[in-house]
Amino acid sequence: MAEQPYHLLVEPLELRIIVYRHFVEAGSAPSRHALAQIVGDLDAVDEQLRELHDRHMLVLDDRPHRRGEIRMALPFATEPTDFRVTTDSGAWWANCAWDSLAMLAALHSDGRIESIWSDTRAPFHLTVTNGQLDSTDGYISFALPASRWWDDIVFT
Repeated sequence: MAEQPYHLLVEPLELRIIVYRHFVEAGSAPSRHALAQIVGDLDAVDEQLRELHDRHMLVLDDRPHRRGEIRMALPFATEPTDFRVTTDSGAWWANCAWDSLAMLAALHSDGRIESIWSDTRAPFHLTVTNGQLDSTDGYISFALPASRWWDDIVFT
């Protein structure tokens, strides 16, 4: 009988670290099946991802073609948005203006944020150097108060 490969069973918070490490290194979220290669069991992955989702530590996709896959591991987005963050070590999509700034803080990195003005759709960029914005022109607008963001985090 062939030996089964050894898989490390991980706790949900350890799985979260694996997800974030994958985002940083690969620029994208790992799939449920890729995580199952690490954890050793797809049902365990789904259970742990659901726990992290319920604790607002990441957002699972509810669209039929991607149901259960990671949609957001805040501040990282899994698909193109209006906020592209670039550093010397990579580039990622952020979910919103707030997340684009949070991403650079989380990465402890200088970087550039490419986006558009929401009212005119004209492009703009921000550069962060040593934790400081290069410009303070403009503003960030929040459609909902923070207490309601998780009512529909994808919209927010």
